[in-house]
Amino acid sequence: MADNAPARPEWAALQHVHKAANAEVALISPQKDWDNVAATRFRFENVDVRLQALGVPVYGVNYGPDMQLERTLHGRRIAGCGRAGHLSLLPPDADTRWVFDKPGDVVLVFLNRTLFGRAIEESVDRDPRSVEIVPKFIIRDLVLERIAHQLLREVSDPRPDGRLRIEEIAQMLAAHFIEAHSNQELRQERKRYIMAPGKLKRAEEFIRSKLETDLSLQDIADAAGMSIFHFAKAFKFATGLSPYKYVKEQRLRYARTLLHDDRLSIRQVALAVGFSPSYFTAEFKARMGMTPRKFRQVLCMQ
Repeated sequence: MADNAPARPEWAALQHVHKAANAEVALISPQKDWDNVAATRFRFENVDVRLQALGVPVYGVNYGPDMQLERTLHGRRIAGCGRAGHLSLLPPDADTRWVFDKPGDVVLVFLNRTLFGRAIEESVDRDPRSVEIVPKFIIRDLVLERIAHQLLREVSDPRPDGRLRIEEIAQMLAAHFIEAHSNQELRQERKRYIMAPGKLKRAEEFIRSKLETDLSLQDIADAAGMSIFHFAKAFKFATGLSPYKYVKEQRLRYARTLLHDDRLSIRQVALAVGFSPSYFTAEFKARMGMTPRKFRQVLCMQ
């Protein structure tokens, strides 16, 4: 993204929170590489934080010690004790005020609103304007907590195939917001996501032909001729694997084939399947129980 390009809404919201909280940022997701979600971990110094309506779905998780906090929304105040792992969902379309008893350490996750709207249309066939996220105050939600932690891992230890993983996490987050934290009972209205055999074949062939590239979920969905949200659900229903896990499995399978050719170095094999050499070694060992070099040595045993 060009330096003078306007920030996406989720990034504008992130920057607004940082400024309002006088944030000391520890981790922040890369704007140019993450298209549909943003995440940040920071220590806030302001204990009286006034936020304008953020315009996008947002939730925050306490990563620090217990704290007393108070939220004011639509003129109503509510207070409680936020322990480690407790989280709150912020209203996208209303101003809020947050008062804390001391500075703290939090993680905030911001979801692209356009993606959220598409997820509503395709998962429950509703007008996105009729479905809202219900603000929640000091709750536990292990799914949201896990998503926040997964995103922080991707920030602190980015992987060569991280783009596809981030897109899947964003889809997962949108689906969970709709199912668990919307203003309507939607659990009984979920669709079965069926993929026609021809579409599945096109997706699989596209993946196998592009293993050395930085695949995106949108690229694969386009190859199948499907919307990104419907594709992600239907592909997992059809194969038993998420697109991210399927791509990784195909890369490792192809790598095992290439390792039979001793004219190729381990580095060449790694790059041919879209991995960095170090990441390839770690993933291959986790899957096969031995490093690529040891695997090749076993192949050569007489």
